[in-house]
Amino acid sequence: MLTHRHRTILGDIPSDWDTKPLKSLITGHFAGDWGDDEGEQAVAVLRSTNFTNDGQLDFSDIARRYFPRAQASQFGLLKGDLLVERSGGGPEQPVGRIGFIERDMPGSTVSNFVQVLRADPSKVDAEYLGWALFELQRTGIVERVQQQSTQMRNLNWRDYQRLVLPWPKVDEQRRIASAIKLADDAVGYAQKKVVATRQFKLSAMSELFARGLRSRRDLQATKLGLVPADWTVSELRSIWTGSANGLYVPEEHYGSGIPIVRIDAFNDGFFESQSFKRIRVKREDVEAFSLQPGDLLLNRVNSIPFLGKVAYVEVVPEFTVFESNMMRLRFASHELAKYLSLYLSVPATKKRIWAMGRPAVAQLSINQRDVGRFLVALPGEAERKEIIDAISVAQTAERQAALMLESAFNVKQSLLQNLLTGRIRIPEGAIHA
Repeated sequence: MLTHRHRTILGDIPSDWDTKPLKSLITGHFAGDWGDDEGEQAVAVLRSTNFTNDGQLDFSDIARRYFPRAQASQFGLLKGDLLVERSGGGPEQPVGRIGFIERDMPGSTVSNFVQVLRADPSKVDAEYLGWALFELQRTGIVERVQQQSTQMRNLNWRDYQRLVLPWPKVDEQRRIASAIKLADDAVGYAQKKVVATRQFKLSAMSELFARGLRSRRDLQATKLGLVPADWTVSELRSIWTGSANGLYVPEEHYGSGIPIVRIDAFNDGFFESQSFKRIRVKREDVEAFSLQPGDLLLNRVNSIPFLGKVAYVEVVPEFTVFESNMMRLRFASHELAKYLSLYLSVPATKKRIWAMGRPAVAQLSINQRDVGRFLVALPGEAERKEIIDAISVAQTAERQAALMLESAFNVKQSLLQNLLTGRIRIPEGAIHA
């Protein structure tokens, strides 16, 4: 039988709160049905792919399945219903994600991997219950009631319903749910801001690297299409001062020593030294594979979309090397390397890089010769600097939006941890519920 170390599955709670098993807080639950490829009536079916990791449901791709008309007439999701991902998950993600139904959805249902819970309004606020179940999955506590099958995790539904949850009075539940919802709305706003600033940056980059900053200029026909007449089209090997593939490091050499840059340290063309793994290498390898400020790294072996991912090396605080999946390119100036790191990040340029990929073991690879022959369009030095400055403004806006998202996410996480266990209490009247 499932037991708790603390008063509830989420932890200890204040003395004036009570506890309730999940099954006592719902009026019912039901599993979904996947239906058929064809039939009498088409029905919108929500499935695991519609779940997100933040509790929001993604309605951009709802499946249409067919059912007998008599069965379809009984379908309908109601405002306040909670969707539970009963089967799914993955190696690093527990099953049990939660989705909130925020409006009536007549004629809609869920797939057979999803369970619908209906809260008992006389006992529990539906949003409060949803956030409590959300916290079980977010923290991984839900793994205690999971079973592993081939390539899939499954909830033990009997034990899941027996989980003992914190149970403050309904008025306080509503205040808790309202506070978490405010934080969740802030996360949603920040997410939209990140998307908007990133789209603006990519749009600006696409225009600047195709037409530059000068308006009403003459264009010339080149192998890359029309580009400004005063630009040049060059192969990378004609403008670099050196190139080298990275260092192969056996797994047993990881653990301590000097930093090594791997693809998992990249983040949109930049990396942070504190995320580097460390390795033990020979002194001659340190010298041969070391990085310098102004270097450009290109990922030459990986799957799309990571193939061709680039990073400009701004600062190197200590001897740092790079792994064999990458190429190091050096140019006559830091400004040219930075310009090219941006140019190679444009979606249209990425597609040309991917087209060079050759099949490798479960991946694609680009050889040094193909990279050297890759064509780039180059304005003069003065305009390159102007383009870099213009894109830097867009990058700054994107980074500020990302910081806003991180802050909002941290606030939401803190509220989930503290409000649901009563470590922080919201007085009556302090928030509209």
